[in-house]
Amino acid sequence: YQTGAGDPYNAGKLLSRLARIVLIADQMGMDDNRNMALGQLANFTSLWLAGKTQNPLVYDKNWGGMVSCGCVYDDCGGKCKPHCDNGGPPVCPSLAEGSFAAGMDFGNGYYNDHHFHYGYILYAAAVVARYLPEWGKEYYDFILLLVRDVANPSHDDEFFPQYRHMDFYAGHSWAGGIFQPFLNGRNQESVSEATNCWYSIAVLGDALGDERIKDIGLSLYAMETHAAHEYWQLHRQDSPTLPNAFTKNGVSGILWSNLIQYQTWFGGTTWELNGIQMLPFTPASEFLLPQKWVDQQIGDFQASCTGQCVTDGWISLVCMAQAIVDQEGAWRCAQKLDDSVYSPYTAEGNGNSKTNLLHWIATRPIPDDDDDDEDDVLV
Repeated sequence: YQTGAGDPYNAGKLLSRLARIVLIADQMGMDDNRNMALGQLANFTSLWLAGKTQNPLVYDKNWGGMVSCGCVYDDCGGKCKPHCDNGGPPVCPSLAEGSFAAGMDFGNGYYNDHHFHYGYILYAAAVVARYLPEWGKEYYDFILLLVRDVANPSHDDEFFPQYRHMDFYAGHSWAGGIFQPFLNGRNQESVSEATNCWYSIAVLGDALGDERIKDIGLSLYAMETHAAHEYWQLHRQDSPTLPNAFTKNGVSGILWSNLIQYQTWFGGTTWELNGIQMLPFTPASEFLLPQKWVDQQIGDFQASCTGQCVTDGWISLVCMAQAIVDQEGAWRCAQKLDDSVYSPYTAEGNGNSKTNLLHWIATRPIPDDDDDDEDDVLV
C-alpha cells in the first residue's frame, strides 16, 4: 500500500491511521515523532492525490467522477515487490463490464462507497495541510477533485454531479453505486464512515482556510449524524422510528430505500453490526456515539467479540466504545490486547492504532448521567 498497489479504501484507512498519530504526537509535544510521521503521511497521501500510485484514481467522463483504475495484485507469493499486474491505465480492470469488475476495490469503479473511501484520504490530506500549508497549496486542485466527487455543491460543475451521495429528502447518504438496480432501491451500510467523510471535509476546509468547504462538511456531518441517531442507532423499546420487533437489536445493518436489514455486506454477527456503525474513532465520534446508545450496546458487543473479531482487530473498537461509558474498564480491556490486533494486514486493525486507542481512552470525559437526548449530542 505504500506504493498504492492496493485499493483506495484500505489505503485510506492506513493513511487516516497515520494522520491520527500525527495529531496525537503534536498534542503530546512529541515534535520529532510528529515530524517523522508527517513526512511519511505527506509522501503517501501525495501519491494518491496526484495519480502516482500503481492503482491510480482516474477521471471517468461517462458518469463524471474519480474512480480507481483497479489492481490485479501480485507479490509472487511474497517473493517479489508487490505490484499490479495490469500495469495501470489504460488497462483498468475496475472499469470493465461484469460482476468481477464491479466488486474490485469494493466497487469503487462502479461508484460504490466513494464517500467511505475518499473520506479517509481527505482526512489525511487535512492533517498534512494543517502542518504544511505549502503542501496544501500545491495539492489544492487534486484535493478538490475528491471533494467534488463526493460533495460537489455546484449546479454549474460540468465534470461532477451535485452531492453524489447525500439525499437531502431522506437526510442521509446512499452508498450503493451503479452496477445494478436493486428491488429495494439504494442502500447504505456504515453511517459512521459516511459521517467520517463529511467531518474530514470540514477539517480539510479549516486546514485550507476555505470556509465554504468547511461549511459544506459541517452541514453534511450534522445531517448524517442526526440520521444515524434515528435510523442506525436504535432505541430497543418504544422507538419513534421502527417497530420494536426490529429495534430489539439496538442497531441497523443496511438501510435501503424500502427495507432495513440486521446484517452487513460481510456478515451478520453482533460484533460486525455494532463495529461497522462505530468506526473510525476520531474527534467526530464525540457527537456520533451518544453515551446512552453505547451503554445499551456495549454488553452485546463485548460478549460477541471472539475469534475473528479479535484476530481481525475489531476488538480494539470494543475497548474504545467501552471507554465512553466505563473508562476504567476500557483500560483493562486495552491492556489485554495483543499488538497483532493493530496489524496493517487485518480487516479493521489497519484502520486503528494502539496510540489512537490509548489516547481515546485517556481523553474520555466523565460519563453524563443526563445524556438522554440526541440533541444534547448535536449541540
